[in-house]
Amino acid sequence: MHPAFLVLSAIAMLAVGCRCSLASPGAGKEIRIVSYNVHNLFDAEESGREYPEFRPSKGKWSKELYAKRLANTVEAVRSFSETEEGRRPKEPDILCLQEIENANVLADLAAHFGRGAYRYWAISGPDESIIHTGLLSRFPIVAVHTHSVVDAWGFGPLRDILEVELDLGSAERVLVFVCHWKSKSEGQEETEAGRRAAASLVAQRIREVQAERPSLPIVVCGDFNESPDEYLRIGRSYPTAIMPSGLEVPPSAAEGEPLCVAGTWEGLERAEKLALYNPWAEIPDGFSIAFREKREQFDSFFLSAALHDGEGLEYERFDVADAPMLFDANGKPFEWKENEGYSDHLPVELTLSMRGGR
Repeated sequence: MHPAFLVLSAIAMLAVGCRCSLASPGAGKEIRIVSYNVHNLFDAEESGREYPEFRPSKGKWSKELYAKRLANTVEAVRSFSETEEGRRPKEPDILCLQEIENANVLADLAAHFGRGAYRYWAISGPDESIIHTGLLSRFPIVAVHTHSVVDAWGFGPLRDILEVELDLGSAERVLVFVCHWKSKSEGQEETEAGRRAAASLVAQRIREVQAERPSLPIVVCGDFNESPDEYLRIGRSYPTAIMPSGLEVPPSAAEGEPLCVAGTWEGLERAEKLALYNPWAEIPDGFSIAFREKREQFDSFFLSAALHDGEGLEYERFDVADAPMLFDANGKPFEWKENEGYSDHLPVELTLSMRGGR
């Protein structure tokens, strides 16, 4: 069994703009979190490490196209909001991103959302990675860590998992993991070990946190490159990174601990092992990506039991963006090609609310 090594690096908290006093959520206040794989969002500066199609010297990428992609990303993220005619759509309180090139992209996105929308941001390591995960927030960031899977089974360094703790006010905090797990580009079963390693790392870290702070709400989000019910979709032919809680898998059959999930809060309560709630069960026919012609639920949220205990921060609902402009003529996500489009993924949104104090 290949071990999943954990690299925990404290990173200084970074701010976009000035630090101003922020209103606390208060009881009944909704808090919206959007996760979005923006599909290779590169800035217009050339370092030589970009994918070839995003090097301005090649003639296919420019400042103008970059500005258009930033604007399209903002439009996609804001597409969840239903506002009165003439009012500006509202951005989410926390925006979790996958496939951004660097911190410059986060800063430019924050600027496109408008002054004051996001004052705090964080980005994952390692520096040598071509693309990263990142987070924009209107809430202050308390701590940031980046987690690395060192042993990648010949696929090269896996993308770091970003861990961010946020101060929501009123003594309420939330821990958010932003993930972008190994893709299936080298084969579905062949790459499962990489995703299992990432799942094992996240599960290990959650155990550590819950041992010290059992009531801390935890949200794991991002592009997992497999659906929550992956094990069932493949006919239980091999253990997957995400596994339904309650199913036993022989220890010798897989490397690393899976991320166990329940489709109901009641199932989460009955789970004997560490398990998280996954809201895709509420819209089983929905999808966030059309991967190899199949509608898949790669983009997701996994939630700890503290988000359904009747106190503090509580789960309200889960949504997938369905604005018409995000789809092509075949009903698939309208991915960016040459000079138009958005992403090959759809944004997904988690809505939480504040109840009485703990």
